[in-house]
Amino acid sequence: MARTSLIEDIFDMLRKLPWWVGVATATMFWIAGLFFTAGMTKDALQIAFRPLVKFVFNGLAILALVAAVVSAIQSLSRMKLLDRQSGLDSLRALSWREFEQLVGEAYRRQGYDVDETGGGGADGGIDLVLRGHGETVLVQCKQWRERQVGVVKVRELFGVVTAESANRGILVTSGNFSNDALSFKAGKPLTLVDGPALAQLVRDVQSVRPTARPISSPSSIPASNACPQCGSPMVLRTAKRGANVGSSFYGYTRYPACKGTRPKA
Repeated sequence: MARTSLIEDIFDMLRKLPWWVGVATATMFWIAGLFFTAGMTKDALQIAFRPLVKFVFNGLAILALVAAVVSAIQSLSRMKLLDRQSGLDSLRALSWREFEQLVGEAYRRQGYDVDETGGGGADGGIDLVLRGHGETVLVQCKQWRERQVGVVKVRELFGVVTAESANRGILVTSGNFSNDALSFKAGKPLTLVDGPALAQLVRDVQSVRPTARPISSPSSIPASNACPQCGSPMVLRTAKRGANVGSSFYGYTRYPACKGTRPKA
């Protein structure tokens, strides 16, 4: 891992904190600059260094303000990311980074302070550290749409929880867990959150829920106007290619998920 400078460390720390912390820090740097430079009038050396001191404190204030802006943008982005989720399918469509941000925002809305540690990629180590409600919780996120999370990952998390003396660990996936994984966690300070459980967690903390499109049941659609496979209503379409270019036919609103057709009567 590349080494970072003190300035980068300060910026990184501030952008992870609430935006108002960055604004307060910027104000403190600005006031401190005024205080120190006001007293630098005793000799020529102090007077000579006044512009430099002022530049440093003003620069730190600007850095803190920029970090506050970044923090506010990131916070708004995470809020929108969580609130636009409509179910398990949308959760599984997220990138691994978006998945971690969403999980962090969900627990943040439960009252935890969330430190996004960046576990090292899609299959890295601990991704989030939760602090609040009198406990420290280590969270690992696995955005595995198809693969089961096996017992090996659960053992690894338990080992880190024990080594770090954390209160408990949470392993979150958009998929599911193997039977061995579920058996191993029994009696241990571990919580396994699979795809359906995560979808429920998101629904519980959403401040704005997306409006789901109503799906008509096959029984509510006349048989002559419904797809025999999925029951979706039909719409009149015109063929744009193939041997029947220009001819009309009835297709279904779930195309291309359903490719059923009926000829125009």
